[in-house]
Amino acid sequence: MWREIKTKLISRLHIVYTPLNKVKLKLNGAEYGKGLRTRGFIRIQNPYGKLIIKDNVRINSAEWTNPIGYSNKVNFQIIGEGCITIGSNTGISCCSITCAKKVTIGENVLIGAGVKIYDTDFHPLSALSRFSGTQNQEDVKSKEISIGDGSFIAAGSMILKGIHIGSNCVVGAGSIVTNDIPDNQIWAGNPARYIRDNR
Repeated sequence: MWREIKTKLISRLHIVYTPLNKVKLKLNGAEYGKGLRTRGFIRIQNPYGKLIIKDNVRINSAEWTNPIGYSNKVNFQIIGEGCITIGSNTGISCCSITCAKKVTIGENVLIGAGVKIYDTDFHPLSALSRFSGTQNQEDVKSKEISIGDGSFIAAGSMILKGIHIGSNCVVGAGSIVTNDIPDNQIWAGNPARYIRDNR
């Protein structure tokens, strides 16, 4: 009895969190479509860029929403004039996205807990530049990332700058993606490698 009541309460907590997160999104200049559902509080750092969330996106942003060992919130960090776009009917759990240029996530995509998507190196690669005390952001390399419609990025994976993942792809849990993935393929490993076609 109690277990059923608890399950129903947790499943309906989006009624509380979604309006509060919508306020946070608006205050940070983000756009969102109809049907947004959130559980847990999302974290946004967006001084100048864009965050665009299309229709019917679901966001889990707390340990209790996806208790598989990744307890961080969903983090959207936008550097400079970067732009994150999340397509319709996409689900995101407890992941972090940092964008200095452009991160585009297609429709019907699943982003698992603990996934990290970084389109930037954060710091210059040159040791001289890093330790000079100035760390000029112009020396930091950033390249666009895109994830195609219907793809699934499994828990704990990392997508690095400049990567393009095709439609209907699967990235296995814990993978580090350093090369582009064509449509309809399964990749896994560190670094991620082709496993087989996904038809």
